[in-house]
Amino acid sequence: MPIKPISIPIALIGKGSQPDPVPAMTIGVPETVETYSMPMPATSASKETALKAREFFIEIYNEMALWNIDSGEAGPAFALDKYDVETLKFINDILGEGEVSIRIVLPNDDFDEIRILETVFVGVWRVRCYKDGKPISDQIEVSAIPICVPEAAFLASSDGLKPTEPDPDAMNSPAILAELKTALEQWEPGSAPFTVNLSHLPMSPADNRIVDEAVGEGVVKIVSHGYGNCHIASTAVRHLWRIQYLNNAPTKLMILNTLVVTGLPEEAIAAPEDLRDSTQRIKETVEWVTSSWELPPVEWSS
Repeated sequence: MPIKPISIPIALIGKGSQPDPVPAMTIGVPETVETYSMPMPATSASKETALKAREFFIEIYNEMALWNIDSGEAGPAFALDKYDVETLKFINDILGEGEVSIRIVLPNDDFDEIRILETVFVGVWRVRCYKDGKPISDQIEVSAIPICVPEAAFLASSDGLKPTEPDPDAMNSPAILAELKTALEQWEPGSAPFTVNLSHLPMSPADNRIVDEAVGEGVVKIVSHGYGNCHIASTAVRHLWRIQYLNNAPTKLMILNTLVVTGLPEEAIAAPEDLRDSTQRIKETVEWVTSSWELPPVEWSS
């Protein structure tokens, strides 16, 4: 009787024994994450310039140390248009550019645009006002978010959703607007944010048009380049914000699209612990300038 051979699979190991790994398919996840590093102004700056710039940062530190960060109130502000060109350049080099930028278009007699850029110190903001494309003021503001942001969003909006016409092709927009209407009526300061995730709902072109018409467009636009790209925009409806996340691919694919009922989106606000950290980093920067330019020692008030 013939014996049938037994086939025993042999598991090979070592180089070349396994198929090539398949790379993970992602949608633009950042390859690097920015971390804080000490600002480096030009070492060619004179001792006189370094001394004047140092006084500016000493003033910021002292005011931040006295300010009640947990109060929720706006912090101190400091004008920059009083400094000479060399000193301002030194200050600019130290301030650098942070992750959040804000643009407000709100024409009035004094200005028609405000451009805001967070510095490398979280919660320390560069605020510039423009009229007809020309800068008319330049200052530093310390706060969770500059006070002009919620003020502009409030002034350029009104209570309640805008009226819309029914459309037979609409699927989910009537239910979405009903939820938003209820959330807006129930909102009060301190309420938890109420979020409608449009990315998880089947939306027809008619749905998108109706929702856009109901919420309108506001005057505040915020971009946060943290882990990914977060775009925040006020709407024409008071306390209603549009928050969208895009990936880092060249096509900037939208991965999350939401409408949020809240006073101010938490994604744009500097946390108290970040403000405390910035206070300490400003003090360290002053000490670094003192050492690098061999300036007289600082007598700290606190």
